[in-house]
Amino acid sequence: MKVVKLVVFVVFILLNFICIPSFVKAATMEELPPYITVKGVDTSKYEIAKTISDEKVIIDIIEKDGDLYYSWSFDKDKIGSEIDLNFELNFESPKKQEIDALAENPDKTYLSFTHHGNLPSEATINVYVGNKYSNGEKLYLYYYNEEKNTIEYVDKGLEVKDGYVTFKINHCSDYFLTGAVVNNAEGNPKNMNTIIGMLAVIVIGLVGATLFFKR
Repeated sequence: MKVVKLVVFVVFILLNFICIPSFVKAATMEELPPYITVKGVDTSKYEIAKTISDEKVIIDIIEKDGDLYYSWSFDKDKIGSEIDLNFELNFESPKKQEIDALAENPDKTYLSFTHHGNLPSEATINVYVGNKYSNGEKLYLYYYNEEKNTIEYVDKGLEVKDGYVTFKINHCSDYFLTGAVVNNAEGNPKNMNTIIGMLAVIVIGLVGATLFFKR
């Protein structure tokens, strides 16, 4: 009887050492969907941190011995069971010459994504620009359409906070940030100066017409 009890005790101990650790490993975030495959990032220069919450999937690219360089964020319920993507972002564009020919703004910050094409869902990009812009500055985001060789307006009023700026995209290609409007860009919003100028012309026209008909 004692032998049987001893055997049961030994089996119990072995199960604790073998089965339980396997269960815990399988239950970690890295082993549960969505599965994230990060390509393109030079791991000799950057560390990659993945965070999965109930709502978000966040991939942080962090300079070794430094701070967060840039990050990607997706809504968890919109990306499916996995993300297999080249997450590399460069701040020098291979299309620099073409972009500069269309947009003469001197303060451009190039954002060249290695992945080109649509994303699995809309992504929120958080990128460090504190080396070029001051906190509180408002920036414009533009996209270079290489098929049409045009600059297209994407967003405005992107405020620099703690050295970072945040924007949303659903397609990867070559973008740039700038502190001024690119006048010949497609889809530019009407700025206040244009609106005020148009109103002034209308008012002057109405005053002139009123004076004319009073004669």
